[in-house]
Formats: sequence, C-alpha cells, structure tokens
Amino acid sequence: MLGDAAFVALDADLALGFYTAALKATDGSLALRLRARIGLARNANGRSLATLDALKALDGMPNIFIGEGIATWMKTLPFMEDEKFLALVDKHAGLLPLANWHWNLNTVLWALRQARNVAGDFVELGVFKGHTTLFTAEYLGFADWDRRWFLYDTFDGIPDDQVDDGWAEKNVMAYRGTFSFEEVRDRFAEFPNIEVIKGRVPEILETRCPERIAFLHVDMNNAQAEIAALDALYDRLSPGGVIVFDDYGWDVSRRQFDSENAWFAARGMQILPLPTGQGLFIKPA
Repeated sequence: MLGDAAFVALDADLALGFYTAALKATDGSLALRLRARIGLARNANGRSLATLDALKALDGMPNIFIGEGIATWMKTLPFMEDEKFLALVDKHAGLLPLANWHWNLNTVLWALRQARNVAGDFVELGVFKGHTTLFTAEYLGFADWDRRWFLYDTFDGIPDDQVDDGWAEKNVMAYRGTFSFEEVRDRFAEFPNIEVIKGRVPEILETRCPERIAFLHVDMNNAQAEIAALDALYDRLSPGGVIVFDDYGWDVSRRQFDSENAWFAARGMQILPLPTGQGLFIKPA
C-alpha cells in the first residue's frame, strides 16, 4: 500500500490521505485493515510502526482488528458493523491520543446499558478531554435519559503526591496543560444531565457526589486516588452497579492492579481483567 510506504517514511498525514481514499473505494476485509491503519495514522506515536508491522503480519486472517495494546482476529467485531459507532469514532478521534479505542468503548457502552436498569446516577473519575463520556453519551442519546452523570477531574493532571512510582515523566506531563476545565465543560453543553466538576479525588467527593451510583468509570492513573475513591463510593454503588477500571491491566499501571486486587480480595470479591487493559466489576446483590 502507498499509505504504508508513507507511514514508514514517518509522514502520517500523507499515509492518512492514502488510506482514506482507498477506504472509499473498497469494502470487506480490506476495509477493516484500512480502518485500522487510519486509526494508527490519526494517532501516530512511538508504537505506531511496530503496531503497523503487527497488522501487516496478520494480513490474510479474517476479521483483523488492532489498537493500542490489543490485536484480534477470527473474532466478531460488532462495532465494525455499526455505522453510528464508526461515525462517532471518526468525529471524536482528536480527543484521545490513542489509536483504535473501539474495544474499550464497546466495553463502556455495554456497562452503561447494563447500569441503566440499576438505581443511581453515573460517575466518571478522571475525564481528560471527555472522549469516552462524550462518545457514549452521544451514541446512547444520554440527554434523554432520566439519569445524571458527574465527571470529576483536577483538569491539571495527577497531583504530585499521587503519582505512582514507575510512571514515566512523559506520562505525567501528558495530562498537564494540555486541556482545560472550561473546554471540557463546554464540550458537554448539549447534555443538561451531565455535570463537569473540577476538584481532586477523594476530597471533591465530600462536597459534590450522588447518593446512589449505578455506573462508575475509574480512570485516574494512580492507585492512591483510585483506592480512596473505592473507600468513598463503594457503599453508594447499588447492587448490580458496574465499575469499569480504565487503566487496571496496563503494565504501566501495575500499582493500580495490585492495589485494587487487594482491596477487592479483602472483601471476598474480584475484578475481571479484560484484554483491553480495563477491569470490570459488577456489585453483587
């Protein structure tokens, strides 16, 4: 592919142009491979060429998908058959500096649908630019749901005293000065039932927090705040309520993995690790 040659030459914009033009003229298995390449070119980073090599190694296998830290083949890809899903992926691609987040978004969509039948409101801890909530809220038409969604973030990165050992400086700085409370708040202007709240977890939860929670998305990239959030919010989670841990299974987040496993094990429960890097938990009755 001409796009691959451009990508290898480190011209991601040119590669994106070739891939997009080719996608308009094809369908089927080639379309899947082109969509994966488009995602890599949109969010090119230091891992992109290795990921492209992995994708090319899978050429010829059915139902190929590749994203950040995950590759699947010979698996049904429900989101690739969903034009609304794909349109929103394209619409919001610029809000997340990671390629091909489809499987992760698929998990959150499932969790939200599950939580709709559970008493309580929705909470997200760690918002960044609002990508996951905005994507899922638009997909589900959340503005018409009889629920509220509370989004909490410092909007200035991870506090210095909460940074886990082993986190690279580049990971810490990726969240500082790259977005603002105001821009994220304005991004949700069309959702009267979504409230964006600036503050540090767990302290902010003492002043503004729903009494009952049906869905909790935990994405703060540090063990201290996430454990403190579990201490503060678990009793508010309704039976059948869903928690999705965004960073749980990533190697850079091993401190979170160990701490959260220990927290649940002490209560006779477990988190389900997912190959997306997420962790999934449903509160028992």
